[in-house]
Amino acid sequence: MMNKKILILLSLSIIACGSERNKNRQQASNNSFRPSESDIDNQEDADQPQEVNCPNRDNTTGFNIGDTFPSVRYPNAEWEGVNIKSLCGSKAILVVSATEWCGACMVEFDYLAMVAADWKDQGGEVYYTLFENYARQPAAKHTLAAFEEYMLQTYGDIPFRVLSDSSGSLPRALGGGVSLPIAWMLNEEMIVVNFSEGTSGPMVTGWMENLLR
Repeated sequence: MMNKKILILLSLSIIACGSERNKNRQQASNNSFRPSESDIDNQEDADQPQEVNCPNRDNTTGFNIGDTFPSVRYPNAEWEGVNIKSLCGSKAILVVSATEWCGACMVEFDYLAMVAADWKDQGGEVYYTLFENYARQPAAKHTLAAFEEYMLQTYGDIPFRVLSDSSGSLPRALGGGVSLPIAWMLNEEMIVVNFSEGTSGPMVTGWMENLLR
């Protein structure tokens, strides 16, 4: 199923999905919305050295450039929570919010599946979230597993886990209609250094390469 969908979608031109096309939005949100408490883990890591400011605690927590990205936690295909803080300290962290029904999202996903292993070798990570499946229902275990199986069968590896943002907390944080896919680039302290709606493989590659230099 995934192979068929990806092949069909790759034949389409890359277009942003959503009710608005606002790639140049300067502010991701007004910080008035936060993911639910179940999506955020603010507890300190017991084994993390106290002198390490990761995630950065000196900034405002939010989704705008210059903010420290919230410590969100979403489940993987085994329905185990994966906290983005587990990637803190990586040279670069690409956070993606997407859906299965969005053609541009699937094109970008296939691209990321192809290149993410190389990024990982250089210290770059991908935190990939889906909030709806092809039927526009919350992404469930079998959808996440299908995406990961596609990566394994097509590219021989699963360079990043696919996670379920079943409440759509990340797109809702932007307050209104959005163009998909949505992406944030975070530095090693989880500070947002890039943000855009309607992203593409070449766009996020440029972000990643800037931090991996």
